[in-house]
Amino acid sequence: MKSAVSPVMRLVPVLRGLVRTHRLERAAPDRLDAERRRLLVRLVRHAQADVPRYRELIAPETAAAFRGPEDLPSLPVLDRAEFHERPPEELLAAGFTPANTKAGTTSGSSGIPITIRNSERDLGYLRASYLYDMLATGLRPWDRMAYFRVNPFLRHPLERFGLLRTFHIDTSATLDDQVEAFLAARPTFLVGFPHVIASVVEELERRGVRYRGARRVLFGGERLTPTARARVLGHLGARCHEVYASVEVFTIARTCRRGSLHLRAADVVVELEQEDGSVVPADGSREAEGEILVTRLHSEAMPLIRYRLGDRVAVGPADCGCGRHTPVVLRVQGRSQDRFRGPDGREFYADFLTYAVQRFPEVSRMQLVQRRPAQVTVRVVLAAGTGAGPVTERIAAAVREAVPGFDVEVEAVRAIAPEANGKIRIVKVEPAASV
Repeated sequence: MKSAVSPVMRLVPVLRGLVRTHRLERAAPDRLDAERRRLLVRLVRHAQADVPRYRELIAPETAAAFRGPEDLPSLPVLDRAEFHERPPEELLAAGFTPANTKAGTTSGSSGIPITIRNSERDLGYLRASYLYDMLATGLRPWDRMAYFRVNPFLRHPLERFGLLRTFHIDTSATLDDQVEAFLAARPTFLVGFPHVIASVVEELERRGVRYRGARRVLFGGERLTPTARARVLGHLGARCHEVYASVEVFTIARTCRRGSLHLRAADVVVELEQEDGSVVPADGSREAEGEILVTRLHSEAMPLIRYRLGDRVAVGPADCGCGRHTPVVLRVQGRSQDRFRGPDGREFYADFLTYAVQRFPEVSRMQLVQRRPAQVTVRVVLAAGTGAGPVTERIAAAVREAVPGFDVEVEAVRAIAPEANGKIRIVKVEPAASV
């Protein structure tokens, strides 16, 4: 039986993971490829030998013949339903149980909340990669880090010496409570959903409070309009980076100093599933778009192989001039199930419509909602001092031009309600529209 997960954060596994992450961050392509192949082969054979569900899905001879990313299409795709409906004993590797692993549960905004379980070794590496992301985006040991999230992170021993101090801003609390927690923390480094941070900044401005203590902001989980982003960074006087991450996989991509969102190729293998069911590897050889399938290379307790995350993503060549030789995520289109239905009954991904709206500088926040086929409601929060009438009419005209034949409504609202996890879904299909 494996040892239990520690109730406090252990630093040695984190430091070990930091060394490895740093070593591979700028590794030459051939070295990175060799390491990915080694980890991927080990993961597939471990899953087939030690995980009951994978023993049903992967034949021993398939695992024995597996050689690298090019062989992934020979393995089945795992949907969220697998992790939602099956007992953990079928998905955990031998020696691991709910008692000696730590659970991470998604918010359920996709309609299917799932729980992923990690071992102490999994957690050590995941924490290391997360810390490396922050260090690479400008975190200093003496910074005061404010995390905007529902649940707090574990405390760590270095905080006793005033290093890497963390402050929890509970996003399930009221806005007033979040603002008070923020001001009490006096953070210099912010991490969280963009719209949550934007709400705090807007409330500070409403109160006439000018907070200039923040140096860096690390956004993740959703997109801001250019207007809202400029407002947040302008108020704080901070620079920003972005991460593309999830509860199940942790960091999938992170921005470099040039602003390109690079895949964490040393930690994940990404494929893009096309409409016809075929799969294109996100290897940087060319631009491709599709539904993302992720294999997490460090997942010993509950292996995650070809996991359908639920997002539609576009990935481009590994041609950034920053010195990293990894593919660049061009666009995270949003939830793959949020496809609008047109007047002819066909479905399409509606993310492109957001660009027709966000080009209006008066728009601070937005959400596109379909309530029935061939209809879209555009909710917009307008910048202060903007008159609603003329702007909403121009937005409606731009959207109608993008989707001819649609019934288009534009609503100027005071706020847009987030999902249970605090995120705002930019494109959202209500159940009746998909029938």
